[in-house]
Amino acid sequence: MSIRRRFLITFLSLVFFGVMAISTFSILFVRNHLLQTSRDSLDQQARYLATLVAAQTDSVAVRDVLNDYVRFTNHQVELLDADLVPYMRAGALEDTTAPTFPGIAALREAPTADREYVRIPASEAAIRGTLARVRYIIYAGILLALLATAGASWILADRLTLPIRDLAQAARRITEGDATELPRSDRRDEIGALTRDVAAMAQRLQEDIADLKRLNQAQEDFIAALSHEMRNPIFSARGYLEMAIDDDGLKGQGELDRAGLRELLQKSHRNLLRIHTLFADMLQLVRLEFGQEPVQLGATPLEPVLRDLEETFLPLAQERGLQLILHHSGESIQGQKELVKVTLSNLLSNAIRHTENGEVRLEVTRHNGRVRLTVSDTGVGIEAEHLERIFEKFYRIDKARSREEGGTGLGLALVEQCMKSLGSRMEVASVPGQGSRFWFELPAG
Repeated sequence: MSIRRRFLITFLSLVFFGVMAISTFSILFVRNHLLQTSRDSLDQQARYLATLVAAQTDSVAVRDVLNDYVRFTNHQVELLDADLVPYMRAGALEDTTAPTFPGIAALREAPTADREYVRIPASEAAIRGTLARVRYIIYAGILLALLATAGASWILADRLTLPIRDLAQAARRITEGDATELPRSDRRDEIGALTRDVAAMAQRLQEDIADLKRLNQAQEDFIAALSHEMRNPIFSARGYLEMAIDDDGLKGQGELDRAGLRELLQKSHRNLLRIHTLFADMLQLVRLEFGQEPVQLGATPLEPVLRDLEETFLPLAQERGLQLILHHSGESIQGQKELVKVTLSNLLSNAIRHTENGEVRLEVTRHNGRVRLTVSDTGVGIEAEHLERIFEKFYRIDKARSREEGGTGLGLALVEQCMKSLGSRMEVASVPGQGSRFWFELPAG
Protein backbone atom coordinates (compact mmCIF):
# COMPACT_ATOMS: atom_id res chain seq x y z
CA MET A 1 0.00 0.00 0.00
CA SER A 2 1.36 3.40 -0.95
CA ILE A 3 2.10 6.01 1.70
CA ARG A 4 -0.53 8.26 0.12
CA ARG A 5 -3.29 5.70 0.72
CA ARG A 6 -2.04 4.99 4.21
CA PHE A 7 -2.05 8.68 4.98
CA LEU A 8 -5.56 9.03 3.56
CA ILE A 9 -6.98 6.03 5.46
CA THR A 10 -5.31 7.09 8.70
CA PHE A 11 -6.55 10.64 8.41
CA LEU A 12 -10.11 9.58 7.53
CA SER A 13 -10.17 7.07 10.39
CA LEU A 14 -9.09 9.71 12.87
CA VAL A 15 -11.67 12.15 11.52
CA PHE A 16 -14.42 9.50 11.56
CA PHE A 17 -13.83 8.41 15.14
CA GLY A 18 -13.44 12.01 16.24
CA VAL A 19 -16.68 13.09 14.59
CA MET A 20 -18.55 10.05 15.95
CA ALA A 21 -17.35 10.80 19.46
CA ILE A 22 -18.36 14.45 19.13
CA SER A 23 -21.76 13.56 17.61
CA THR A 24 -22.52 11.01 20.35
CA PHE A 25 -21.70 13.54 23.01
CA SER A 26 -23.79 16.16 21.18
CA ILE A 27 -26.85 13.87 20.96
CA LEU A 28 -26.63 12.97 24.65
CA PHE A 29 -26.23 16.63 25.53
CA VAL A 30 -29.21 17.67 23.38
CA ARG A 31 -31.39 14.87 24.85
CA ASN A 32 -30.61 15.84 28.43
CA HIS A 33 -31.07 19.50 27.61
CA LEU A 34 -34.48 18.87 26.02
CA LEU A 35 -35.61 16.73 28.94
CA GLN A 36 -34.53 19.31 31.47
CA THR A 37 -36.11 22.14 29.50
CA SER A 38 -39.38 20.19 29.18
CA ARG A 39 -39.45 19.46 32.91
CA ASP A 40 -38.87 23.10 33.74
CA SER A 41 -41.59 24.16 31.30
CA LEU A 42 -44.12 21.65 32.70
CA ASP A 43 -43.35 22.73 36.25
CA GLN A 44 -44.04 26.37 35.32
CA GLN A 45 -47.28 25.39 33.52
CA ALA A 46 -48.36 23.26 36.51
CA ARG A 47 -47.84 26.16 38.90
CA TYR A 48 -49.75 28.51 36.63
CA LEU A 49 -52.59 25.97 36.18
CA ALA A 50 -52.70 25.31 39.94
CA THR A 51 -53.25 29.05 40.47
CA LEU A 52 -56.16 29.03 38.01
CA VAL A 53 -57.73 25.88 39.47
CA ALA A 54 -57.45 27.19 43.05
CA ALA A 55 -59.38 30.31 42.05
CA GLN A 56 -62.39 28.32 40.84
CA THR A 57 -65.41 27.68 43.12
CA ASP A 58 -66.96 24.56 41.66
CA SER A 59 -65.94 21.44 39.83
CA VAL A 60 -67.53 22.50 36.54
CA ALA A 61 -65.40 25.61 36.39
CA VAL A 62 -62.33 23.57 37.28
CA ARG A 63 -63.01 21.12 34.44
CA ASP A 64 -63.52 24.00 32.04
CA VAL A 65 -60.12 25.37 33.01
CA LEU A 66 -58.55 21.95 32.53
CA ASN A 67 -60.25 21.44 29.14
CA ASP A 68 -59.15 24.87 27.96
CA TYR A 69 -55.58 24.05 28.92
CA VAL A 70 -55.70 20.68 27.15
CA ARG A 71 -57.20 22.29 24.03
CA PHE A 72 -54.41 24.87 23.81
CA THR A 73 -51.44 22.68 24.87
CA ASN A 74 -52.51 19.19 23.80
CA HIS A 75 -51.18 17.93 27.13
CA GLN A 76 -52.90 15.69 29.64
CA VAL A 77 -53.64 17.24 33.01
CA GLU A 78 -54.64 15.59 36.30
CA LEU A 79 -55.81 16.71 39.70
CA LEU A 80 -54.45 14.64 42.59
CA ASP A 81 -55.56 14.30 46.17
CA ALA A 82 -53.28 14.35 49.15
CA ASP A 83 -52.32 10.72 48.49
CA LEU A 84 -51.41 11.63 44.90
CA VAL A 85 -54.35 9.62 43.55
CA PRO A 86 -55.98 11.22 40.45
CA TYR A 87 -59.60 12.27 40.95
CA MET A 88 -60.03 14.40 37.82
CA ARG A 89 -58.32 14.12 34.43
CA ALA A 90 -58.51 15.96 31.12
CA GLY A 91 -56.86 15.01 27.82
CA ALA A 92 -54.84 11.90 26.97
CA LEU A 93 -51.21 10.99 26.41
CA GLU A 94 -50.07 10.76 22.78
CA ASP A 95 -47.98 7.61 23.38
CA THR A 96 -48.88 5.58 26.42
CA THR A 97 -45.94 3.20 25.83
CA ALA A 98 -43.29 5.86 26.12
CA PRO A 99 -41.86 6.87 29.48
CA THR A 100 -43.41 9.94 31.07
CA PHE A 101 -42.13 12.68 33.23
CA PRO A 102 -44.54 15.00 35.11
CA GLY A 103 -44.75 18.62 35.88
CA ILE A 104 -46.48 18.91 39.28
CA ALA A 105 -47.53 21.74 41.56
CA ALA A 106 -49.72 22.12 44.71
CA LEU A 107 -53.07 23.86 44.38
CA ARG A 108 -52.73 25.91 47.51
CA GLU A 109 -50.67 26.26 50.59
CA ALA A 110 -52.38 23.81 52.98
CA PRO A 111 -51.33 21.07 55.34
CA THR A 112 -49.93 18.10 53.55
CA ALA A 113 -52.90 15.90 54.54
CA ASP A 114 -55.33 18.30 52.83
CA ARG A 115 -53.13 19.44 49.95
CA GLU A 116 -54.20 18.77 46.38
CA TYR A 117 -52.02 18.82 43.29
CA VAL A 118 -52.03 19.54 39.61
CA ARG A 119 -49.95 17.14 37.55
CA ILE A 120 -49.16 17.44 33.84
CA PRO A 121 -47.67 14.13 32.70
CA ALA A 122 -45.81 14.34 29.35
CA SER A 123 -44.58 11.54 27.11
CA GLU A 124 -40.99 11.38 25.85
CA ALA A 125 -42.36 10.58 22.39
CA ALA A 126 -42.26 14.22 21.33
CA ILE A 127 -38.73 14.58 22.63
CA ARG A 128 -37.77 11.37 20.88
CA GLY A 129 -38.99 12.79 17.58
CA THR A 130 -36.97 15.93 18.14
CA LEU A 131 -33.92 13.86 19.00
CA ALA A 132 -34.44 11.72 15.90
CA ARG A 133 -34.48 14.82 13.72
CA VAL A 134 -31.37 16.10 15.47
CA ARG A 135 -29.65 12.74 14.91
CA TYR A 136 -30.57 12.77 11.22
CA ILE A 137 -29.16 16.24 10.86
CA ILE A 138 -25.95 15.28 12.69
CA TYR A 139 -25.50 12.04 10.73
CA ALA A 140 -26.10 13.83 7.46
CA GLY A 141 -23.56 16.42 8.52
CA ILE A 142 -21.12 13.64 9.42
CA LEU A 143 -21.55 12.02 5.99
CA LEU A 144 -21.07 15.31 4.19
CA ALA A 145 -18.10 16.14 6.40
CA LEU A 146 -16.52 12.75 5.69
CA LEU A 147 -17.02 13.14 1.94
CA ALA A 148 -15.56 16.64 2.02
CA THR A 149 -12.74 15.46 4.26
CA ALA A 150 -12.02 12.51 1.96
CA GLY A 151 -11.70 14.82 -1.04
CA ALA A 152 -9.59 17.34 0.85
CA SER A 153 -7.50 14.54 2.35
CA TRP A 154 -6.84 13.03 -1.06
CA ILE A 155 -5.67 16.37 -2.41
CA LEU A 156 -3.63 17.07 0.74
CA ALA A 157 -2.12 13.58 0.76
CA ASP A 158 -1.22 13.94 -2.91
CA ARG A 159 0.50 17.28 -2.27
CA LEU A 160 2.22 16.10 0.91
CA THR A 161 3.50 12.86 -0.59
CA LEU A 162 4.55 14.37 -3.94
CA PRO A 163 8.07 15.22 -2.66
CA ILE A 164 8.35 11.73 -1.17
CA ARG A 165 7.32 10.15 -4.49
CA ASP A 166 9.82 12.33 -6.34
CA LEU A 167 12.44 11.34 -3.79
CA ALA A 168 11.60 7.65 -4.26
CA GLN A 169 11.90 7.98 -8.03
CA ALA A 170 15.24 9.72 -7.66
CA ALA A 171 16.42 6.96 -5.30
CA ARG A 172 15.40 4.34 -7.88
CA ARG A 173 17.33 6.19 -10.57
CA ILE A 174 20.37 6.37 -8.31
CA THR A 175 20.04 2.65 -7.55
CA GLU A 176 20.00 1.96 -11.28
CA GLY A 177 23.21 3.96 -11.65
CA ASP A 178 21.72 7.21 -12.97
CA ALA A 179 22.75 10.03 -10.63
CA THR A 180 22.66 12.78 -13.24
CA GLU A 181 19.34 14.23 -12.01
CA LEU A 182 19.50 14.73 -8.26
CA PRO A 183 16.39 15.52 -6.17
CA ARG A 184 15.87 19.15 -5.23
CA SER A 185 13.56 20.84 -2.75
CA ASP A 186 13.10 24.37 -1.43
CA ARG A 187 10.88 23.20 1.44
CA ARG A 188 11.96 24.16 4.93
CA ASP A 189 10.42 21.16 6.69
CA GLU A 190 11.65 17.63 7.39
CA ILE A 191 10.85 16.45 3.85
CA GLY A 192 12.95 19.25 2.41
CA ALA A 193 15.81 18.39 4.77
CA LEU A 194 15.52 14.71 3.81
CA THR A 195 15.55 15.59 0.10
CA ARG A 196 18.67 17.72 0.49
CA ASP A 197 20.37 14.99 2.55
CA VAL A 198 19.58 12.37 -0.11
CA ALA A 199 20.87 14.70 -2.83
CA ALA A 200 24.09 15.26 -0.89
CA MET A 201 24.43 11.52 -0.29
CA ALA A 202 23.87 10.83 -3.99
CA GLN A 203 26.43 13.47 -4.90
CA ARG A 204 28.99 11.91 -2.56
CA LEU A 205 28.10 8.47 -3.91
CA GLN A 206 28.61 9.71 -7.45
CA GLU A 207 31.98 11.17 -6.48
CA ASP A 208 32.93 7.95 -4.70
CA ILE A 209 31.98 5.90 -7.75
CA ALA A 210 34.06 8.20 -9.94
CA ASP A 211 36.97 7.88 -7.49
CA LEU A 212 36.62 4.09 -7.49
CA LYS A 213 36.64 4.07 -11.29
CA ARG A 214 39.74 6.24 -11.29
CA LEU A 215 41.38 4.02 -8.68
CA ASN A 216 40.46 0.91 -10.62
CA GLN A 217 41.87 2.41 -13.80
CA ALA A 218 44.97 3.52 -11.93
CA GLN A 219 45.36 0.00 -10.50
CA GLU A 220 45.05 -1.53 -13.96
CA ASP A 221 47.56 0.97 -15.34
CA PHE A 222 49.87 0.29 -12.40
CA ILE A 223 49.75 -3.47 -12.88
CA ALA A 224 50.27 -3.11 -16.62
CA ALA A 225 53.21 -0.75 -16.11
CA LEU A 226 54.69 -2.94 -13.38
CA SER A 227 54.48 -6.04 -15.53
CA HIS A 228 56.11 -4.14 -18.38
CA GLU A 229 58.86 -2.83 -16.12
CA MET A 230 59.48 -6.30 -14.71
CA ARG A 231 59.44 -8.14 -18.00
CA ASN A 232 62.52 -6.53 -19.52
CA PRO A 233 64.99 -7.05 -16.64
CA ILE A 234 63.68 -10.57 -15.92
CA PHE A 235 63.97 -11.66 -19.54
CA SER A 236 67.39 -10.00 -19.83
CA ALA A 237 68.72 -11.66 -16.67
CA ARG A 238 67.27 -15.00 -17.77
CA GLY A 239 68.93 -14.68 -21.19
CA TYR A 240 72.31 -13.81 -19.72
CA LEU A 241 72.16 -16.64 -17.20
CA GLU A 242 71.11 -19.15 -19.88
CA MET A 243 74.05 -18.05 -22.00
CA ALA A 244 76.36 -18.41 -19.01
CA ILE A 245 75.30 -21.99 -18.20
CA ASP A 246 75.12 -23.14 -21.83
CA ASP A 247 77.61 -25.95 -22.52
CA ASP A 248 78.78 -24.33 -25.72
CA GLY A 249 79.60 -21.19 -23.79
CA LEU A 250 81.83 -23.07 -21.31
CA LYS A 251 83.98 -25.07 -23.76
CA GLY A 252 86.83 -22.60 -23.82
CA GLN A 253 89.14 -22.23 -20.83
CA GLY A 254 90.97 -19.11 -21.92
CA GLU A 255 90.95 -15.66 -20.36
CA LEU A 256 88.49 -14.43 -23.00
CA ASP A 257 85.91 -17.02 -21.97
CA ARG A 258 86.22 -16.12 -18.34
CA ALA A 259 85.88 -12.41 -19.15
CA GLY A 260 82.78 -13.10 -21.22
CA LEU A 261 81.27 -15.13 -18.42
CA ARG A 262 81.98 -12.34 -15.95
CA GLU A 263 80.32 -9.82 -18.26
CA LEU A 264 77.21 -11.98 -18.55
CA LEU A 265 77.02 -12.36 -14.79
CA GLN A 266 77.50 -8.61 -14.28
CA LYS A 267 74.68 -7.84 -16.70
CA SER A 268 72.46 -10.33 -14.92
CA HIS A 269 73.40 -8.77 -11.61
CA ARG A 270 72.51 -5.28 -12.86
CA ASN A 271 69.09 -6.47 -14.03
CA LEU A 272 68.48 -8.20 -10.71
CA LEU A 273 69.49 -5.03 -8.88
CA ARG A 274 67.05 -3.12 -11.04
CA ILE A 275 64.28 -5.54 -10.03
CA HIS A 276 65.30 -5.22 -6.40
CA THR A 277 65.25 -1.42 -6.60
CA LEU A 278 61.88 -1.48 -8.31
CA PHE A 279 60.36 -3.67 -5.59
CA ALA A 280 61.98 -1.63 -2.82
CA ASP A 281 60.58 1.63 -4.22
CA MET A 282 57.18 0.06 -4.80
CA LEU A 283 57.04 -1.40 -1.28
CA GLN A 284 57.99 1.90 0.34
CA LEU A 285 55.49 3.78 -1.83
CA VAL A 286 52.66 1.41 -0.92
CA ARG A 287 53.52 1.57 2.78
CA LEU A 288 53.44 5.37 2.68
CA GLU A 289 50.18 5.47 0.72
CA PHE A 290 48.39 3.16 3.14
CA GLY A 291 49.89 4.66 6.29
CA GLN A 292 51.95 1.59 7.16
CA GLU A 293 55.17 3.59 7.30
CA PRO A 294 55.47 5.14 10.78
CA VAL A 295 56.00 8.89 10.47
CA GLN A 296 57.42 10.66 13.48
CA LEU A 297 58.00 14.33 12.87
CA GLY A 298 60.57 16.04 15.04
CA ALA A 299 63.59 18.32 15.03
CA THR A 300 65.97 16.90 12.39
CA PRO A 301 69.43 18.41 11.74
CA LEU A 302 70.12 18.67 8.00
CA GLU A 303 73.93 18.39 8.11
CA PRO A 304 74.07 14.57 8.62
CA VAL A 305 71.61 14.12 5.77
CA LEU A 306 73.65 16.39 3.49
CA ARG A 307 76.89 14.53 4.28
CA ASP A 308 75.28 11.16 3.47
CA LEU A 309 73.95 12.53 0.20
CA GLU A 310 77.31 13.96 -0.74
CA GLU A 311 79.06 10.66 -0.09
CA THR A 312 76.52 8.82 -2.22
CA PHE A 313 76.08 11.12 -5.20
CA LEU A 314 79.43 12.91 -5.54
CA PRO A 315 81.10 9.86 -7.20
CA LEU A 316 78.12 9.47 -9.57
CA ALA A 317 78.29 13.14 -10.56
CA GLN A 318 82.05 13.00 -11.08
CA GLU A 319 81.66 9.86 -13.19
CA ARG A 320 79.39 11.82 -15.54
CA GLY A 321 81.67 14.86 -15.50
CA LEU A 322 79.26 16.98 -13.47
CA GLN A 323 79.80 19.32 -10.61
CA LEU A 324 77.77 18.51 -7.49
CA ILE A 325 77.30 21.51 -5.20
CA LEU A 326 75.71 20.93 -1.81
CA HIS A 327 75.05 23.86 0.46
CA HIS A 328 76.05 22.59 3.89
CA SER A 329 73.90 24.16 6.56
CA GLY A 330 73.42 24.04 10.29
CA GLU A 331 69.64 24.32 9.85
CA SER A 332 67.23 21.93 11.49
CA ILE A 333 63.76 21.09 10.26
CA GLN A 334 60.56 19.61 11.66
CA GLY A 335 60.38 16.33 9.77
CA GLN A 336 61.62 12.76 9.59
CA LYS A 337 65.18 12.11 8.49
CA GLU A 338 64.46 9.06 6.32
CA LEU A 339 61.65 10.73 4.38
CA VAL A 340 63.74 13.85 3.76
CA LYS A 341 66.67 11.69 2.66
CA VAL A 342 64.50 9.60 0.30
CA THR A 343 63.07 12.78 -1.23
CA LEU A 344 66.44 14.45 -1.80
CA SER A 345 68.02 11.19 -3.01
CA ASN A 346 65.41 10.76 -5.75
CA LEU A 347 65.67 14.40 -6.78
CA LEU A 348 69.50 14.27 -6.97
CA SER A 349 69.43 10.93 -8.80
CA ASN A 350 67.02 12.30 -11.43
CA ALA A 351 69.03 15.51 -11.78
CA ILE A 352 72.31 13.65 -12.36
CA ARG A 353 70.74 11.18 -14.84
CA HIS A 354 69.17 13.93 -16.94
CA THR A 355 72.11 16.36 -17.00
CA GLU A 356 74.75 15.99 -19.75
CA ASN A 357 77.09 18.72 -18.54
CA GLY A 358 77.19 21.53 -16.03
CA GLU A 359 76.15 21.17 -12.42
CA VAL A 360 73.64 19.79 -9.98
CA ARG A 361 72.99 21.92 -6.91
CA LEU A 362 71.32 21.36 -3.55
CA GLU A 363 70.62 24.55 -1.62
CA VAL A 364 69.22 25.17 1.85
CA THR A 365 67.67 28.61 2.44
CA ARG A 366 65.23 30.36 4.71
CA HIS A 367 61.92 31.49 3.23
CA ASN A 368 59.21 33.18 5.33
CA GLY A 369 60.45 31.53 8.50
CA ARG A 370 60.57 28.05 6.91
CA VAL A 371 63.47 26.04 5.56
CA ARG A 372 63.44 25.61 1.78
CA LEU A 373 65.41 22.78 0.14
CA THR A 374 66.02 23.21 -3.59
CA VAL A 375 67.55 20.75 -6.10
CA SER A 376 68.42 22.32 -9.45
CA ASP A 377 70.34 21.19 -12.52
CA THR A 378 71.48 22.42 -15.91
CA GLY A 379 70.08 19.41 -17.75
CA VAL A 380 67.60 18.84 -20.55
CA GLY A 381 64.62 20.30 -18.70
CA ILE A 382 61.00 19.23 -18.87
CA GLU A 383 58.39 20.24 -21.43
CA ALA A 384 55.36 22.09 -20.00
CA GLU A 385 52.89 19.35 -21.04
CA HIS A 386 54.75 16.81 -18.90
CA LEU A 387 54.94 18.84 -15.67
CA GLU A 388 51.47 17.83 -14.42
CA ARG A 389 52.17 14.09 -14.87
CA ILE A 390 55.76 13.62 -13.77
CA PHE A 391 54.61 12.58 -10.25
CA GLU A 392 52.50 9.71 -11.60
CA LYS A 393 53.68 6.13 -11.15
CA PHE A 394 55.81 4.83 -14.02
CA TYR A 395 55.41 8.03 -16.00
CA ARG A 396 58.52 8.75 -18.06
CA ILE A 397 59.28 11.55 -20.44
CA ASP A 398 61.98 9.62 -22.29
CA LYS A 399 61.12 5.98 -21.54
CA ALA A 400 64.04 4.32 -23.30
CA ARG A 401 66.69 6.59 -21.81
CA SER A 402 65.26 6.35 -18.31
CA ARG A 403 65.35 2.54 -18.36
CA GLU A 404 68.88 2.48 -19.74
CA GLU A 405 70.05 4.68 -16.86
CA GLY A 406 68.38 2.48 -14.23
CA GLY A 407 65.28 4.50 -13.44
CA THR A 408 62.29 2.63 -12.01
CA GLY A 409 59.62 5.18 -12.88
CA LEU A 410 58.58 5.42 -9.21
CA GLY A 411 61.05 8.04 -7.97
CA LEU A 412 58.92 11.16 -8.26
CA ALA A 413 55.76 9.29 -7.20
CA LEU A 414 57.65 8.30 -4.05
CA VAL A 415 58.76 11.93 -3.63
CA GLU A 416 55.14 13.10 -3.86
CA GLN A 417 54.04 10.60 -1.22
CA CYS A 418 56.90 11.63 1.08
CA MET A 419 55.72 15.23 0.78
CA LYS A 420 52.20 14.22 1.85
CA SER A 421 53.59 12.36 4.85
CA LEU A 422 55.71 15.38 5.81
CA GLY A 423 52.81 17.78 5.36
CA SER A 424 54.53 19.67 2.56
CA ARG A 425 54.26 20.03 -1.21
CA MET A 426 56.75 19.64 -4.02
CA GLU A 427 57.06 22.57 -6.43
CA VAL A 428 58.75 22.38 -9.83
CA ALA A 429 59.86 24.81 -12.51
CA SER A 430 61.65 23.89 -15.68
CA VAL A 431 62.86 25.41 -18.93
CA PRO A 432 63.55 22.91 -21.75
CA GLY A 433 67.24 22.91 -22.66
CA GLN A 434 68.24 24.92 -19.56
CA GLY A 435 67.41 22.71 -16.63
CA SER A 436 64.89 22.04 -13.86
CA ARG A 437 64.37 23.15 -10.30
CA PHE A 438 62.50 21.21 -7.58
CA TRP A 439 61.90 22.64 -4.12
CA PHE A 440 59.88 22.11 -0.97
CA GLU A 441 59.58 23.76 2.42
CA LEU A 442 59.42 22.44 5.98
CA PRO A 443 59.06 24.20 9.34
CA ALA A 444 62.32 25.11 10.99
CA GLY A 445 63.31 22.78 13.81
